[in-house]
Amino acid sequence: MAPVQAIRTAATALLTLVLASGAVRAAETVESLRYGVSLYHLYQGDYFQSLTELMVGQAQEELGPHTENAELLRGGISLSYGMDREAERVFTALLSEPREGVNRQRAWFYLAKVAWQRSEIERAAIALDRAGLALVDIDRRDELAQEAAYLRAAIALSQGDLAAARSSLAALPEKSPWRFYSSYNLGAAHAAEGDWVAAAGHFHQLGKAEATPELRTLRDRAFTASGYALMAAGEFDAAREDFRQVRLLSPVADRALLGHGWAAFENGDAMAALAPWRELGTRPPLSQSVRESLLAVPYAYEQLSRPGLALASYQQARQVYQAELDSVQAAIEQFASGELSELLQLEVENSDDWLFGEDILPISDQAPYLRHLIASHAFQGAMRELRDLQRINRNLVIATDKLAVLAQADIEQQANWERVIEGGARQEYEERLSQLAVESEDLESRLAAAEREGDGRALADQAGRQLWRRLERAESLAGQIDAPQAQRELLRLYRGLMTWDDSEQFPDRRWRAERELAELQAALTEAEQGLARLDIAIANRRSSNFAPRLVALDTRVSEQQMVVGQALLRSESGLRQVAMAELAQQARALKRSLGQSQLAIARLYDRGSTGVGR
Repeated sequence: MAPVQAIRTAATALLTLVLASGAVRAAETVESLRYGVSLYHLYQGDYFQSLTELMVGQAQEELGPHTENAELLRGGISLSYGMDREAERVFTALLSEPREGVNRQRAWFYLAKVAWQRSEIERAAIALDRAGLALVDIDRRDELAQEAAYLRAAIALSQGDLAAARSSLAALPEKSPWRFYSSYNLGAAHAAEGDWVAAAGHFHQLGKAEATPELRTLRDRAFTASGYALMAAGEFDAAREDFRQVRLLSPVADRALLGHGWAAFENGDAMAALAPWRELGTRPPLSQSVRESLLAVPYAYEQLSRPGLALASYQQARQVYQAELDSVQAAIEQFASGELSELLQLEVENSDDWLFGEDILPISDQAPYLRHLIASHAFQGAMRELRDLQRINRNLVIATDKLAVLAQADIEQQANWERVIEGGARQEYEERLSQLAVESEDLESRLAAAEREGDGRALADQAGRQLWRRLERAESLAGQIDAPQAQRELLRLYRGLMTWDDSEQFPDRRWRAERELAELQAALTEAEQGLARLDIAIANRRSSNFAPRLVALDTRVSEQQMVVGQALLRSESGLRQVAMAELAQQARALKRSLGQSQLAIARLYDRGSTGVGR
């Protein structure tokens, strides 16, 4: 049995590979704004937006020197979204020759892994060959080579080549976890061919596995499978010993307890069989093994000539079967008409944490009846596909809203243009430009006159000019009224002081005037350029209207919403049918068990035993 790993495990690892490679370096100088924005979204965990930015940048040729790196990054993100064929196309183009900073072996290995998990054996074999990972001298520290050897063995087993699988197994280090997975797979292959002894031998290899949680569970599965293989070979005592190796809290404990009871029963010890079967009877009747034990216990009582206990146990089993059958039929009705996302708990979140998350494990009243189905790669993939479609549909709804906002913004912008053209806004702008020109010319002429005549008064500020006007008015009045000499002398003194102050302040005032003139001329140049751009924009306004583009985009988004909507219906329908088929199979098994319990009860009554009331 291959270890349960969803497609996103390989995708996550490959995306990590891309991030660690030359495609993205933390200290990399980003020369393209679009590429930088894509990296920002990538490191924020928003992979959908990152991929969007990359594809827009490629379409508009805005990635500059990052073009190849962006393509490699797009391949990694595409693979993480399950688009392995698109990722393979990218890698085939970019990795056909070794590239600096990119681990070619690892990239092709993860593509092989994704193809394998999709049950595309030939594609997996080809990609693994391209990885070029040999089976000789595999170092214990080389985890990639070890997993590649395991994958080669799994591919060989799927093609019926047990010799090649054993060769891959032999290349693995003694304590490699992948060696134990391969041993389990080889045991299952021998069991399928009826070679029970060889199967048990491979299963027993897992007894050497280190005590990690995953390998402990695999070890339990191996001893359970070995027990059943030994039962098929007639080695009942050895089978019971293997079943005893399984932990009571293991996920496969129900199956092991059932087998332990049957091994004892087939060995002629019906009393010993009751102990594991009674333990099973105390567990929730959701497991097929528990439900089978409900019939096995009264059957053992019959063999022990205890018809009264057998009858009571059959009646108890009938009640349990009926209750479970009612629950399963209710679940079928809910899956027939209920909201699938709620039944499977496929919440659509804003982030893309699903990329690194665990498998989807719904916790609902119906989920226990589907646990074998939910654990399968196919059903997990279908649930992820449905959730991805829901997320895409949500993004399309957001895009529709954004387009509506852009359309409204475009309408308002057009209205602003009309106000600029028809409302005199341009004329006001032109008048302001003329005012700036007058101020600049005036200051320039005053500065030139002051420089030419050495007149500090010409550059005086408004307060200084006001003082000069007051002084000249006072001197004029003094001459008209024939003012006393003392007053005339005082006015002369004021004039001398102001002339001296203007002379002292001249250098500073000249520097300030030159700076003010430079600022005025710069503002005038900028205003002239702005007015020119405004005239060009007005002239080209009708040809640069965004409305047709927005309409086209809105139409495109609407078409995609229809496509996604149809895909959602197909995906929901497929999941619903598969779930209902699994539940229907459960219902049929329960009906068979219910019928067997009822027939057993009737048989005991009809037997007319003295120990059974009529």
